[in-house]
Amino acid sequence: MTEGTKAPSDKACSDKSHYEVIVIGAGVAGIYQIKRLADLGVDATVLDGAPDLGGTWYRNRYPGARFDSESYTYGYSFSRELLNEWHWKERFSGQPENLRYLNYVTDKFDLRKYMQFNAKVEAAQFDEAGHLWRLRIDDGRELTCRFVILAVGLLSIPTPPRLEGMDSFKGRSFHTFYWPHEPVEMAGKKVAIIGTGATAIQIIGEIADKVGELTVFQRRPNWAAPLNNSPISDQEMADIRSRYDDIFAACSRSPGGFEHEPDRRGFYEATREERLALWDKLYGEPGFGIWLSNFREIFTDEAANAEFSAYIADRIRKRVKDPVTAEKLIPRDHGFGVQRVPLETGYFEAYNRDNVHLVDISETPLDASPRPACERRRVTTISTSSSIPPASMPLPARSTTSTSAALVVKNCSTNGATARRPSSACSCTAFQIC
Repeated sequence: MTEGTKAPSDKACSDKSHYEVIVIGAGVAGIYQIKRLADLGVDATVLDGAPDLGGTWYRNRYPGARFDSESYTYGYSFSRELLNEWHWKERFSGQPENLRYLNYVTDKFDLRKYMQFNAKVEAAQFDEAGHLWRLRIDDGRELTCRFVILAVGLLSIPTPPRLEGMDSFKGRSFHTFYWPHEPVEMAGKKVAIIGTGATAIQIIGEIADKVGELTVFQRRPNWAAPLNNSPISDQEMADIRSRYDDIFAACSRSPGGFEHEPDRRGFYEATREERLALWDKLYGEPGFGIWLSNFREIFTDEAANAEFSAYIADRIRKRVKDPVTAEKLIPRDHGFGVQRVPLETGYFEAYNRDNVHLVDISETPLDASPRPACERRRVTTISTSSSIPPASMPLPARSTTSTSAALVVKNCSTNGATARRPSSACSCTAFQIC
């Protein structure tokens, strides 16, 4: 099955009520779990609330959505035949190809027959007397099993904006988790993005040169580093196939499961010139090397982290032409790499465009009350990113990455009310700024 075709009927599965194992979630992890269970001959099924498989790669179709892990390390490693068949087209594959890959794997190994879609689990309770699990499905069924495997992942529940005035908004709105399957026309539109977390960073870099005007409302900046994506040629893919064993061995050795391994020299064993040479090299290379192939002390030593954070801050200043804007994009609350780092393509350069504007909502708060016309910022399309602030940590005064989602509002009226920023999220349906 390819992206866009209809999932087959779940009738054969839905007539049955008891299994040895029930897997919840038909994303990357759930697909692998049912493959292993099927190989072992275990009576199992997969439940997913979505209309089809893919998990986060089925749901998140917003502009710029793609891997930040190297594609060939993200794919499954259990089948040499699969490794030899699949050609990743980009070093960091985009959402459409990722979804095609998961469908390809599922159909190659005939796993779809074990899956039930549009089957959201509302409750799961262990029956002590019966020694089994009882699952209540939103279609009214109750299923039982001996074992439950949760494969819902970390990105299965969106954080929608909680904003005053949202119900009165007259335009179409999209949370990135529910981005429409059909194309969203934004050419020539006035677009607002609220939030600068990882999702917004991907979207901003992707659409800045495609929309009429883009206004970014930022609560707090996030560190970001270049993705440095590129196509994978036939020759390069052949080389990757020949090195898969070494690649997966490196992933197993590394703390985060990536192919990037830390520099084994001590931070203070290297001279300042040697540190700068390493950072310049890593900044120009693909992926998380700038984060994970760095000196280990940047994670444990405040002075080392502060020096490296200052290096990244200078890189931002060089890429953003307006000094005031550059400073607003440099985090101050803790250091680079303390949390997962968003990887970007043209994000900082987007702010050099005449049609892109950055608004710091710590200086210009979002407010639900009407404002004079001279204080309004009019848009025809609004995209918002909501983010949950991380717990405070005693680390150097730089930045964090925060959980991010985005909302796009299209053809919106300029007569609506603005929304007040809640304490736990940065989102908006707003058309006026106080």
